[in-house]
Amino acid sequence: MTLSQTVQEQVLQRLGKVGIAARHAVESVLVGRHRSVHKGLSLEFAGHRPYQPGDDLRRLDWIVYARTDRYDIRLYEEETRLRCTLVVDASGSMGYRSGGRISKLDYARQLAAALGFLMLRQSDAVGLGIVDHAVRLHLPSAATMGHLLTLLERLEDQPAGGETSLGAVVEQLAARLSRRGLVVLITDGFDDPERLLMALRFLHHRKQDVRLFMICDPQEEQFAFNGMIEFIGLEQEPRIKLDGDRARAWYQQALSDHRRALAEGCHAIGVQLETLRTDEDLAFGIMRVLTTAQAAGGRR
Repeated sequence: MTLSQTVQEQVLQRLGKVGIAARHAVESVLVGRHRSVHKGLSLEFAGHRPYQPGDDLRRLDWIVYARTDRYDIRLYEEETRLRCTLVVDASGSMGYRSGGRISKLDYARQLAAALGFLMLRQSDAVGLGIVDHAVRLHLPSAATMGHLLTLLERLEDQPAGGETSLGAVVEQLAARLSRRGLVVLITDGFDDPERLLMALRFLHHRKQDVRLFMICDPQEEQFAFNGMIEFIGLEQEPRIKLDGDRARAWYQQALSDHRRALAEGCHAIGVQLETLRTDEDLAFGIMRVLTTAQAAGGRR
């Protein structure tokens, strides 16, 4: 067994520790979806793009110009590699679970692990951010299996806890991203929508494409609590007693308004928003998201 095969098996084992669903998701999604990427030095030719003012004239492809009368810049593999930062919300509310299901944070871990492995298999570079009311951890993006192993280890040892302040911490993290790339934010979205949308706009200003994955527990949608219930806040909120039957309609309306505000705001700034429930098969969820993204790309 070669070293690369050994490292890859270690990654798969690590995915198993994060959650067997993550490994199954990766294996399912990879079938027929892995794009061909040239291997070799970072100076290997990978394609062209149109000339833009300020580009180095030494990189103009004069052969293309002679044939087509078009100014094109030669691109190389390192420039075409996607740099992705997976940002996982580990605030207290992400620790919620109901009915024997996994917690929202565990589901987010599996999703991040699966996406990270999927992108690395496509020769993309992957980084990690763990946040709550501050940036707990930031691993810059890299494209090696060893780096992915480290990323998965750090995903495992981050418990849910702390208050939510996504808007502020996403802006802090965005300031650390100096190169164009993709930011995948995995969260339950329980924060002020206007403040979060402001941070997402800041990411766009920093030349980052953005994908937002909203993780929810079915109980959070159904609010199937009957009679007098004492609710205990997961982020240091005071305890409160409510009649579940009487509060249900109000709660569901508030949740609907919150989601609509996020959805409309994301649509306005071009952020792809997807919702995944912790009772949804992870492989199916990822394939659904990829299918939606491919369809949107085709329409554009």
